[in-house]
Amino acid sequence: MTFRKNISNLFGWNTNRKIIVIESDDWGSIRIRSKEAFHKMTSAGLDLLSSNFTSFDSLESNADLLGLYSVLQNHQDITGRNPVFTPMCIVANPNFEKIKEDNFQNYYYESFIETCKRYPEHDKVHNLWLDGVTKRLFVPELHGREHLNVVRWIKALKLNNEGLKLAFDNESIGVAFFRGESLPEHLAAFHPERKSEIPYFNDILSDAGTMFEKILGYKPRHFIASNSSEPRCLETTLKDIGVKYLTRYKIQKYPLGDGKFETCFNWLGKRNSLGQVYLTRNASFEPSDFNSKNPVQSCLNDIEIAFNWRKPAIISSHRVNYIGFINKENSKNGLNLLDELLMKIIKRWPDCEFMTSVELANLISRN
Repeated sequence: MTFRKNISNLFGWNTNRKIIVIESDDWGSIRIRSKEAFHKMTSAGLDLLSSNFTSFDSLESNADLLGLYSVLQNHQDITGRNPVFTPMCIVANPNFEKIKEDNFQNYYYESFIETCKRYPEHDKVHNLWLDGVTKRLFVPELHGREHLNVVRWIKALKLNNEGLKLAFDNESIGVAFFRGESLPEHLAAFHPERKSEIPYFNDILSDAGTMFEKILGYKPRHFIASNSSEPRCLETTLKDIGVKYLTRYKIQKYPLGDGKFETCFNWLGKRNSLGQVYLTRNASFEPSDFNSKNPVQSCLNDIEIAFNWRKPAIISSHRVNYIGFINKENSKNGLNLLDELLMKIIKRWPDCEFMTSVELANLISRN
């Protein structure tokens, strides 16, 4: 594993600066509706306990964001600035009521702001997003319109898939197993089964760009697709809505539809034909992951390898690690470990600099 991580850091843009970026996917999206919904679904046979995402993840609450901001404000880098998250955000969620009224014949959605109004501890979440931008603690970029492949999801609901219907009745998504059987995958928002679906994905992205600007007051500049890669041709639409930077896997399989793929090798600072710059993650901090052992030390090891190869450390750390709406112990554990990680980073590399993804990508573009 260490050999592979060293090799993966060989290529791309170099710097002697000790730059740390924390990218965090899934903010703004629903997952499990509530603690009550969790118990109803598990009692009915849905397997929510095999994954940290279905065990802990939900729409972030006021307390979740305040807790995260409190930890980030505890620390400063060599420039005197706090650590900062680049949350990759969803701007809409399914409108369950309208979909049900239409007997699952069509898909309807609502703004993330409207979703927050229907949750009991979320009335300040939108303002907290804006406050996070002002204080440079939490600077959102785009993850998609909804964290949902609406084509696959509606198709499965029309076919009366029992497991997905049960999750739907509890206003939840992302459940993978029901009574030991796999449910249809439905979270890869821009992954086409058919080539004919791709124009619809362009429309969704255009809509996402408009909604993002309305919610946050600026255009999205950076993007990563939810759960699985999008077709490469969508990069044109992404550029049209303002996206200049894309997070990519180093070896990426772009779906073409109809079971076909295009495989490409990417590296930090690579430019596509449209001039968009690619970022590549090279570190991980996922303390809620059931398979994670000593997540602080593991992340420190990833950072050390990156710095040894004169690369910035771009850390992947999903929202689920900091969510306590369903299980308060999960957010308590995640925030305590994040606090420990930040303290150890600054102690070990006192000249480190915390940047957003866009700040790093701007630096790469200038050089």
